[in-house]
Amino acid sequence: MKVSVCMITYNHENYIREAIEGVLMQNIDFDMELVISNDCSTDTTDDIIKEIIESHPKGSLIKYFSHKQNLGMMPNFIFTLQQCVGEYIALCEGDDYWTDENKLQQQIAFLDTNNDCAGCFHNVLVVNEMVPDFKPKPWRTYDKHDFTQPDTFSKVALFHTCSFVFRQRFLEFPAWFEKVKSGDMALFSLIAAKGKLRLIDGIMAVYRKNEKGVTSGQKIIDYHKNRIRLMRFFKGHFNLYLTQLDDIIAYHRSEIIKTYKKKILSIFKIK
Repeated sequence: MKVSVCMITYNHENYIREAIEGVLMQNIDFDMELVISNDCSTDTTDDIIKEIIESHPKGSLIKYFSHKQNLGMMPNFIFTLQQCVGEYIALCEGDDYWTDENKLQQQIAFLDTNNDCAGCFHNVLVVNEMVPDFKPKPWRTYDKHDFTQPDTFSKVALFHTCSFVFRQRFLEFPAWFEKVKSGDMALFSLIAAKGKLRLIDGIMAVYRKNEKGVTSGQKIIDYHKNRIRLMRFFKGHFNLYLTQLDDIIAYHRSEIIKTYKKKILSIFKIK
């Protein structure tokens, strides 16, 4: 098997069809499997996936797992990755989707001829469905094409999950991996420890952003606390770039303090 596409899903009834079809539409000259793991969705996600498997001309490419009990996001992510047997693994979660039918062909052709690279990625459009009249825009801007592990140690993710393709043989699951909230960022850094990551030109996918409730003070605090925890795991695991990681930890601590101050000021209505 050349490529395994890893897709986790939970309650994505409004999105899963587009996610699957974006994978099945790929123009490729190699074999591929789409590994979908449904984490006990309570909506019609399961029905939609089964209907696609039965009716789509390429439905036989889908390897489907439907859990009877909810595992949680990270255990489900790890489970799905472990089912992938391809030489390469591509990622696309059930609420994002690929827009370029030649995406995989381009990325695999690059990796096949550049053995010094552990993976590659591309830019994506971000769509914020919670903001009226939001205009899709590129998620990131870049000033270079080759990236190394220190680039993945950052305040925000270097690239989006649905753009990443990497060599399956570099996949590893340290004991702390299941404990993190940002499993994609953790994976990016683990893979980048094995070789360079290359930016492939073009926007070839869409990242759907749903900010409902995200701006509440406590959730912002949790976000920064989780990033601090991740950087501490990196320090213990890699024992490299410690000053850079400490700087990122300091940044997230300062953001937590700012958020608490805003909450206090809002309580007392002090401007």
